[in-house]
Amino acid sequence: MKTAKYIDYIDDPNDSFDQYLEKAKAYDFRCVFADIDTFGHAKEVLKDTDIIIAGAVDFPDGVLGTEEKLEVFRAYEAAGFREIDYVLNQKMVEERDYDGIGEEMSRIAEYCRAHGIMDKVIVEMCKLDGDDGAKQKICEIAKKVSPACLKTSTGRSFGGAKLSDVKLMKEVLGDSVKIKAAGGIRDYETARAFIEAGASILGATAGIAIVKGCSGKE
Repeated sequence: MKTAKYIDYIDDPNDSFDQYLEKAKAYDFRCVFADIDTFGHAKEVLKDTDIIIAGAVDFPDGVLGTEEKLEVFRAYEAAGFREIDYVLNQKMVEERDYDGIGEEMSRIAEYCRAHGIMDKVIVEMCKLDGDDGAKQKICEIAKKVSPACLKTSTGRSFGGAKLSDVKLMKEVLGDSVKIKAAGGIRDYETARAFIEAGASILGATAGIAIVKGCSGKE
């Protein structure tokens, strides 16, 4: 698979939404992001492509409770979204509330499976640096619950993706849950390193630079 199809493309704040969509079309990325108000327009612009239009829930803060998140999921599902990234409640992550993490992940995964939605769970792994046991425990919860994807970070906190985290995630999850790496991936060599470590999706604002860097290498 070509590198562009690993990339969930994050928009450049200097671009309009239409410019963002046109760039995604030009480089044939895996995915773009929209909200309820812009989903229909994105669907029309991208109708002749296989580019996924994803939503983001409780991003980037991770402050909503599970019931609040599910309300937003219901609204996104009704609007037509079939792929959603969401941030785990960060208070639970920081406090190592594994029961709470498991319940939230499980209830959202159950809802998504019932409605044909790919759920991509974001854990700010940087907030667990120095505690590989906590990282492993959350991966073990994910393996048991089986969301569609576990993601390293929002890319908006103080740390982004680390190869060591992706390797740990892959060791625990195997092929049962996809891995998405996001935050700080800005060139082709770095992107390939994360893919080789086990990531099957990359979140990147530098998607175009990554694709241009792979010219003649795939």
